[in-house]
Amino acid sequence: MNWKEKAKNFGVLNWVNAQLKSNELKRDLIKLGNDYQQRAANLGFSYDADLTVEKFRSWHQEKIPGYIARSPGSLRIFWVGSNVDQDKSGLLQALQRLAHVTVFHDFEGKYGTWNGGCSGSDPSAFDHIRKVNDASLLQQIENLKGLGGVDVLIGQMWANRISKDALLSVKEMGIPVINISMDDRLPLNWGSKGDIRLGSVGLASGVSLVLTTSPETCLWYGVEGCPALFWPLASSAEVFAPTNSLRRDIDVLFIGNKYGVRGKIIKYLTKNGVNVECYGCGWPNGHINAKEMASLSKRAKIILGVGAIGHCFNVYTLKLRDFDGPMSGALYLTQRNPDLCKLFIEGDEMECYETCQEALEKITYYLKNPTHRQKVAKKGLDKALSNHSWEKRLETTFVDLGLISYSVLDANY
Repeated sequence: MNWKEKAKNFGVLNWVNAQLKSNELKRDLIKLGNDYQQRAANLGFSYDADLTVEKFRSWHQEKIPGYIARSPGSLRIFWVGSNVDQDKSGLLQALQRLAHVTVFHDFEGKYGTWNGGCSGSDPSAFDHIRKVNDASLLQQIENLKGLGGVDVLIGQMWANRISKDALLSVKEMGIPVINISMDDRLPLNWGSKGDIRLGSVGLASGVSLVLTTSPETCLWYGVEGCPALFWPLASSAEVFAPTNSLRRDIDVLFIGNKYGVRGKIIKYLTKNGVNVECYGCGWPNGHINAKEMASLSKRAKIILGVGAIGHCFNVYTLKLRDFDGPMSGALYLTQRNPDLCKLFIEGDEMECYETCQEALEKITYYLKNPTHRQKVAKKGLDKALSNHSWEKRLETTFVDLGLISYSVLDANY
């Protein structure tokens, strides 16, 4: 056991270890941003979202000159997932409403790319893991040729599981490859292990477009020669929208694995008398599936969000619960992430906190003032339904990229 592992067992040492990790992450993130700004300046590159869309369309038309934007339901998607509970919490269902979807399964027939089991984090095993997943991917694409083919490959993929060469082979068939990247503020995902570039950027040359949840990294991907668009996450009314028959009998709900600052926040709240029900790996209630997440969310008065990365209290990333929380009809209270505050109005459609004390004060107030709580929750639900459903997010993206031709939401098919 190294000193960092031992430190977790002692209060003061645990705090010191957390501070060191937080400072290291922030330092590395700042350095990454500065490096990419300098590289962009040296290249004379400036990011333009409209130009990114135009380049995608031009590439697609060049590869498939006769392609005509599909009508709703006829787009053929090959989906490469990672986490079945995450994907089936609304994204996959929305894709299946929008298109004909074939789901990738690994060599064992299981959902998503093979993670290598116990050896999955060992760089020496990456080559084998990628070869196994590459073979499954290319074989399944080949099998689909006799069933009408594939119009687009979409997934959440990393270079330690799939190789850029396999994705390049897919692109050479004229099939656009779109990668969804949710963790681009983790410096680790911009690094390397041995001679393997990690994360989504490690697949850059094999990807037609990255949909990133971190707006500043669009420029970073552009510097790497990979087109990218800022793509907030979303939620599903079908899965999360509230049911009138359910009683809201959970004061505060938190869903997410226990790591980083999460334990500290929950400990502070419970110590000060707040009843927080926690679900996820590391909490006594343990892991729950997508159906259970939705069911519990519909019973909550307040859903607590923690948008921070790791041990940082002031570096955030967008999370699925940022959209599932409002969609469930609960009041959503999360850390003050500037990206999220551009999508929902703080104090009107959701609430935010920066410190444990501020979270406690707002929870106490809203539990004592149900009319105000319900008003904010209702406005958050309305915003989620109108702007942040998976159907709308996917439809808008596919129409912009020229993959489908008209509104799936108004279509009868």
